[in-house]
Amino acid sequence: VIFYAEQLHVTPRYLSQTVKEVTGKSAGDLIDEMVIMEAKALMNDVSLSIAQVAENLYFSDQFFFSKYFKRLTALSPSEYRKLL
Repeated sequence: VIFYAEQLHVTPRYLSQTVKEVTGKSAGDLIDEMVIMEAKALMNDVSLSIAQVAENLYFSDQFFFSKYFKRLTALSPSEYRKLL
């Protein structure tokens, strides 16, 4: 949230309040949704490894990305790919 607030030249609190008013979701939840949508789109390209997907999304490493993805989708990236 801080990163996006800085990019928009607003305070994190203002961004969070505005996003909540418009979408009914927290800014963090909305960011998580967008990251997961992008992750799924990247993982549909089977020529990319999961490590490359994590790198493209600026995660520090594949392990952290996998934990994040599983927490939000209930599937590991590998499990998600098997469903494709």
